[in-house]
Amino acid sequence: MAMTDEQIADIAQLRQAAESREWTTAQDTLKRLLATLDPLIALSAVAPRVQAFLPKFEHYYPEAGWVRELMLTVIVYGSSPSDLPFHALRDFPRPGCGNFLIAVFEMAQVVQPQTTTFESYSHITNAAGNAILADLQYTYFKKRLELYQMYRDEQTDDETRQAIQFEFWLNEIVSKRDVALWHNMADQVAQTIQRG
Repeated sequence: MAMTDEQIADIAQLRQAAESREWTTAQDTLKRLLATLDPLIALSAVAPRVQAFLPKFEHYYPEAGWVRELMLTVIVYGSSPSDLPFHALRDFPRPGCGNFLIAVFEMAQVVQPQTTTFESYSHITNAAGNAILADLQYTYFKKRLELYQMYRDEQTDDETRQAIQFEFWLNEIVSKRDVALWHNMADQVAQTIQRG
């Protein structure tokens, strides 16, 4: 299916936001694009980005097979338990794993019967953002585990936490990866729209 002029313009805007690392614009534009699709089709555009982190998560937490099971239930069967274990977020403190789990929960909420269509697009957009952030955190902090623990520690003062966050965002590898992942997201959405 050919893209509409609005979709073409939004894909271009998403790429521009990726280049300038404007996350708010990127997420708003992504949500607008996803809203032109059926929620389950929109979810299929974002799912590969979330799935890409699963091997990293399972490397750290091989015993947490329920996460893979939940993802597959959402992707393959379009269903999810009504009770998601949000309390489990604190059980996976390795870099990127918390954001990855949030992304999985966001995907799961899309297919819950009580979720409205409007809410679905917010959940899908949040899943995409958290999956990208999971990847970036893993990329930067996997060899800086002590720094990551300091960043997550509630005892760490705001100034120190902000300094860590600043170094993370300005890191050249993180910056390039951030841009690349958002471009990849634009590619996925464009391909999904064209498949119709």
